[in-house]
Amino acid sequence: MQKDTILYGVILIIILWIIIEQKLLMITKHTMSSSKLPTQTGEIDFVLLADLHNRTFGRNNNRLIRKIDNLSPDFIIIAGDMINKKDICYPGSTFTLIEQLAKKYKIYYAYGNHEHRLERIGREASSEWTQEDKKYYSTWVEYKDRLRKQKVEFLDNQSAMISLPSCKLKITGVTLEHEYFEFNATKELKKSHLDSLLGESSKDYFQLLIAHNPMYFKAYAEWGADLTLSGHLHGGMMRLPGIGGVLSPQAKFFPKYDMGKHNHNEKYLVVSRGLGSHSIMPRIFNIPEIIYMKLQYEKSASESNQ
Repeated sequence: MQKDTILYGVILIIILWIIIEQKLLMITKHTMSSSKLPTQTGEIDFVLLADLHNRTFGRNNNRLIRKIDNLSPDFIIIAGDMINKKDICYPGSTFTLIEQLAKKYKIYYAYGNHEHRLERIGREASSEWTQEDKKYYSTWVEYKDRLRKQKVEFLDNQSAMISLPSCKLKITGVTLEHEYFEFNATKELKKSHLDSLLGESSKDYFQLLIAHNPMYFKAYAEWGADLTLSGHLHGGMMRLPGIGGVLSPQAKFFPKYDMGKHNHNEKYLVVSRGLGSHSIMPRIFNIPEIIYMKLQYEKSASESNQ
């Protein structure tokens, strides 16, 4: 009886913690150095948001906005899935959040698989789309149009330049086709396909790539991204101490790029655990995350040898 009482008590504590942690917000900080970055301006900093899925943190997302304001970034990058593919986009809490942030910060918004599905409804003639899907699509169009009026820059296989003294950053957002996100997806992503979607990467500028799905990091690095920013995996949904994320949305166990900073041939990937979840995807021992990224100048090998 006593053992049963202890067991039930532990289970209750775990359940309470799971409920509480969804309301918390964690700021994770990363730094990257490159000789392509400017010497005069010092550090460049930005906030990365991903996978909100229409969650809110406080009334009108005031806790989330306050956390971002305390960081005072140069700009904000969105790595997709801020909304849900089967939900109204406008009016909505996510629209209001981005609208408020856009009054203070330049925002670069790349699509996740949820935004891309809504785009497909408008681009593809298919019997797959229901009247309800078409209703969601119409609110997505309104969402985009109104945010563009607030100078939010949508990067759907497109690029933008940020000019700084002695340096230009090229920010590119890639939108991969839906087969790269399918359940148990095994499709290989090749550099040639990224070239066809995006053109060649920048060799002279610092090339930043927003790519929602981090599982193709090596292809992004081969394409030429100095830094790739991703989300999608929700931190592996459940996180185990010493092991990490347990499951990806594509039903892959213990995904390699579930969170954090990764390096491949001196090209880097930073993955957000995201802010929310959707449908039946849980978040367990997995506090919602804002990423604060600093970019700074570092001498190249040739400069160091002079």
